[in-house]
Amino acid sequence: SCTYALTYYDCDGDCLVDTDGDGVCDELEVLGCTDSNAYSGYNPNATEDDGSCVSVSLGCTDNTMFNYDSSANTDDGSCIPFVYGCMDNTACNYDSSANAGNGCLYAAQYYDCNNNCLNDEDGDGVCDELEISGCTDNTAFNYSSSATDDDGSCVPFIVGCMDSTASNYD
Repeated sequence: SCTYALTYYDCDGDCLVDTDGDGVCDELEVLGCTDSNAYSGYNPNATEDDGSCVSVSLGCTDNTMFNYDSSANTDDGSCIPFVYGCMDNTACNYDSSANAGNGCLYAAQYYDCNNNCLNDEDGDGVCDELEISGCTDNTAFNYSSSATDDDGSCVPFIVGCMDSTASNYD
């Protein structure tokens, strides 16, 4: 009576071909994911890992959120909604909670965000940089309607004769 070795084994029960030395004959290897902690793809019958395991990747999986992570396959609860607002801290409508830019408003040159002059030494409501010197007395001969700051140059109207040859010359 003859006793023969099982297929793929020698008479001592060792694999004839076991390239990776794991005790499973190459011809009997089952390829697949061998990581039971993998997010997906685990094959309990696999004897040789073929790289098909999908690891757990935490992050925000909601694509409508500010911090959506397209590589995440497991939501970790970190999703942050979009908050639209001005993100420039030099703007009048700066919003420190904004994470998505949306329309900043800035003060006009020479003014603050409340439309007050940055420099108005004489307190007349006209910014120093925009003051126009001239005669501001509307009864004066040289009155200037564009003047905002009286420079002392006003010349009063004098009623009288301006002909030097006349007897009532003034």
